[in-house]
Amino acid sequence: MPYKQLPLRLLWYYLGLCIMTFGYALVILPGIGAGPWDIFHFGAAGQTGLALSLVIQLIGACLIVLNYTLGIRPTLGMVLNMLSVGPILQQLMPLIPVPASLPGRWGMMAAGVLVAGLGTAMYVSADLGSGPRDGLMIGLTRKLGIPIGFVKNGIDVAVAAVGWWMGGPLGLGTVAVALCMGPSVQLGMTAVRRLATYAPFDGFVRPVSLKRS
Repeated sequence: MPYKQLPLRLLWYYLGLCIMTFGYALVILPGIGAGPWDIFHFGAAGQTGLALSLVIQLIGACLIVLNYTLGIRPTLGMVLNMLSVGPILQQLMPLIPVPASLPGRWGMMAAGVLVAGLGTAMYVSADLGSGPRDGLMIGLTRKLGIPIGFVKNGIDVAVAAVGWWMGGPLGLGTVAVALCMGPSVQLGMTAVRRLATYAPFDGFVRPVSLKRS
């Protein structure tokens, strides 16, 4: 893609990254569970006493190194993801009110899953590379030669279990996130694909194909 489009791709990337992170904040704040990696992040932050944003950055940096050993080279998107998600999440969470009722909190989590799916589809369609956690999934799939679904489930179970052992927020909401995030991302990719057929988005948005090559 031409370099003159890089500023627009970066803007689209960061817009998607902020929307995705806002969605994850909506998932975390109700206190009824969180996604596997967020359980791990909160557990590690509780054990080390470090700020959540710094923990997310450090884990992302370690994953980039691990990805490289698995044959996944760092990309601009991977590095930006590592540097940005933690600070954005830590800035957003104190600003979002949480419903008092249990139905309201479940509704907040459901909205978060939808928003996170859309944001993920947006930042991936900037074509700047995957995040560190997605890179680990891809690298292990290639290394082990087993279906990516098994690899993702294995990673999710492992990090959620370790995060819960460290005191992370495991709950019924974790099951909902695990079951619904994939379809939400697919729905987001469908929306982004349609958006990319209109100007000016057709010049810099590169939707991810859902078809097998």
